[in-house]
Amino acid sequence: MREGQGVHVPPKELQVLRLLLRSAGTVVHKDYLLDHVWPRMDAAEESLTRCIYALRKLFREDKDYIATVYGQGYRFTGCVVELDVPSQARVIAPSLAVLPFRHLDEMAALDLQDLMIRQLTTAFGEALHVIPSGLIASALVSADSRSLAGRLSADYCLSGRHIGLGEQRHWSVELIRGGDQALLHGQTLDALDRGEALGALTCLVAQRVPGLRPVGDRCGSYPVAMAYLNGLCCLQQHTAQSLRDALVLFGHCLKLDAGYAPPWCGVADVWLGQVMIGLGEPERAVEEAHSAVSQALALDPYSVPALTRLALLTSLRGCDQAAQVLFRRCLLSVDQADVHYFHAWHHWSWQRSDQAARSIDKCLQHDPGCVRAQALQARIELGRDGESVGAWAYRNLQPGGSRPVHERCLA
Repeated sequence: MREGQGVHVPPKELQVLRLLLRSAGTVVHKDYLLDHVWPRMDAAEESLTRCIYALRKLFREDKDYIATVYGQGYRFTGCVVELDVPSQARVIAPSLAVLPFRHLDEMAALDLQDLMIRQLTTAFGEALHVIPSGLIASALVSADSRSLAGRLSADYCLSGRHIGLGEQRHWSVELIRGGDQALLHGQTLDALDRGEALGALTCLVAQRVPGLRPVGDRCGSYPVAMAYLNGLCCLQQHTAQSLRDALVLFGHCLKLDAGYAPPWCGVADVWLGQVMIGLGEPERAVEEAHSAVSQALALDPYSVPALTRLALLTSLRGCDQAAQVLFRRCLLSVDQADVHYFHAWHHWSWQRSDQAARSIDKCLQHDPGCVRAQALQARIELGRDGESVGAWAYRNLQPGGSRPVHERCLA
């Protein structure tokens, strides 16, 4: 759809676009696109180039959404959210077999194989079917290495060997396509620090298997958790200084673990909070918030907090109906306070004061002490009844008889 009108996309271009959207953020290799869009055909690369050219023309001013990665393929750069996909239409997760590494004794090779399987299973969850080591062991007995991928019915195989002794330890790894045993990628990883090597291996698989993303909702360490929780505490105070402090803490959290999705939502909230209390340039704040939400969705595409913030940003950019679609999905979640807060902001920005008031009331029912929700409620009331808002804010935001908070909230 463009400006309410349907846009025709020819079949081949549509199929290329679907594959790029499904793998949004990662490179889709030319061979993969040629194999899936022109199956059982000897299609020239020029056919794919023409499809990409046609899609960019359809995007008009947004043609940079499709980036060329020279020598490899193409990547969709925009933020993609999957909505209302019937279960029977969902793409089956690709399968991967991790073979025992060569040049190690049998026990060391099996231990390393188990470690890699656990690492990849933890990193990708249900997005990747990692074949258990027991099934691989039984297939190894009855198959030579050439036919092993076919026997396992794996889409991909990870093979490798251990190199070096003492302080010079490396893994030479190969990612092999199961269908034709073609080498997709080979790389040498520094294995002196096994944790870092496993992290690099995870990134390699994420980058080379189309449509794959690490699971981004798991906190990797205690320092990361503490930085994130302290950032949330500052964010909840909703003052100019506390928002600056929160940004520093979320930044420290992401420096420790950039693959953890929730702090990216925290960064978005800092920029949106600055918009709410009138700090800085709104246009820049919205762009920064959108960038942070895109990072969160790249790590965890089904994150309700990230989708909720994306819904508000979609609204602030002038897309009322698209925002409503996203909000309807988010309102089905268990954690309702944030969703109702951002939903109220959405209605308020479109001057629907009554709907905004109902949403903010629901937010405060879930979280009565939420300062930013109280501030937004005051602003909604200001738009409806300017004469009584001061008394309302004093009554609702006054903490135990101290100086009125509404002076800050309504600034």
